[in-house]
Amino acid sequence: MIDIPARETRGYAWVLGDDLNTDVLHPPQFFSLDPKVVKAGLFHGIDPTWQARVQPGDVIIAGRNFGCGSSRETSVRSLLLNGIAAIIAVDFARIFFRSATNLGLPCLTPIAASALAGIQTGDQLTLDIPDWIADARGKIELSGTSHFVRRIWAAGGLLELLR
Repeated sequence: MIDIPARETRGYAWVLGDDLNTDVLHPPQFFSLDPKVVKAGLFHGIDPTWQARVQPGDVIIAGRNFGCGSSRETSVRSLLLNGIAAIIAVDFARIFFRSATNLGLPCLTPIAASALAGIQTGDQLTLDIPDWIADARGKIELSGTSHFVRRIWAAGGLLELLR
């Protein structure tokens, strides 16, 4: 059986495109040890007002190659500090996926990439990770991942799992 606890999340969808670079996701001028500074930089390179509008439980919906660019974990940290519940994208830059997993942020992919096409920013979205379903304007089947990755997500990150 899956070690991840029942986790149904409700929030709003934030729809982005392809090739979202980590320097756009979280610009270098917001790199800091101060969580308030890191939190404030989220998507500042796309829309400086975005961070003030995001709510805990919201989900990022994106296209291909989400998180390309640098390997800095500040982009993932900013997403977590802002309460982003998960990212659903057609695919992820490998290094971003690993950083997000290490910090406990679920990165999910749809079984059919076309299933994301109808979602719009502001749509109410329900995400059921244990059942691999997202629902926004209709059900979206998500690809599963390994038991080990699910254990990391459930623990809240790799370091938490190792404690």
